Amino acid sequence: MDKNRQGATASYVLLVVCVVLWMVLPAAVHRFTQEAFAEFQAPALHLAGKGRDLARYWELKSRDKEEILAASRDLARANAALELQLRRYDDVRKENLRLREMLRYNPPGDFLTVVARVAVRDSTTWWQRIVIRKGSDDGVRAGCPVIFSDRVVGKVAVAHHTTSEVDLITSPSFRCTAFLEGDEANRIVLVTGSPGRGLAAGRAKVSAIPQDYFHPVGSAPKVVTTGLGGIYPAGLVLGNLDGAERTSQDGNFKEAGLSPTRDLFSLQEVTVLVPKYPSAGELLLEDQARKRLDELR
Repeated sequence: MDKNRQGATASYVLLVVCVVLWMVLPAAVHRFTQEAFAEFQAPALHLAGKGRDLARYWELKSRDKEEILAASRDLARANAALELQLRRYDDVRKENLRLREMLRYNPPGDFLTVVARVAVRDSTTWWQRIVIRKGSDDGVRAGCPVIFSDRVVGKVAVAHHTTSEVDLITSPSFRCTAFLEGDEANRIVLVTGSPGRGLAAGRAKVSAIPQDYFHPVGSAPKVVTTGLGGIYPAGLVLGNLDGAERTSQDGNFKEAGLSPTRDLFSLQEVTVLVPKYPSAGELLLEDQARKRLDELR
């Protein structure tokens, strides 16, 4: 029993001496000891890693080819499902961006908004129209402006019960007054549509541009609505000037092409701005129709 106690005491004493020596020794000895221990155990670590790799190799080597082919097919199906999910997420992201852009414009208080899906696109060489799935039953009437976000798409030409025909800004029947970006005097210009030549797509142009107007080099100035005429609210974007201005035939003004800010035939939804109160022209037409009805009676 005394020998066991003496052995335990000697072990504790030796441990204390080693700890004291380790604390007293300089840092260089510590680093040398650590490096020596790391180099001592490095072969064992390499051997353990190679053993695991070798075991994995023989495990895969022992598998049946049919099992490997089945695993490959399952992996291909999983990859295809993940690709479809990524595309679905991308479609959702694009739809979110489209809706955010559509809701970015806050219409004036004297207009009601009617959101409509595009049903048909007519891009013939003369008429540039789209048909939307909202009509007079939804409050839409002829002459209402059609926009997407803060950009002008066109105006309602004919309103049926459940559908409406919209003349785009590239249609020959489109007319609108506008301001040019960079013109501090805010002189009014005219935006009109023009039919395409041959198989070319329709275009729009800006006329009545003052001779002393020059847009900055390297930029395409915006063309925005004036708000005059009671059809389009002020500040809506019609497009950008396309190319350099050229002198008109009468020589008093300049004219240039108009490039819409969006591809009008790729729109899926548009917003119809319906005036809350009828315009003077509509009231006059109603009065004339009422007088004709009274005469027929």
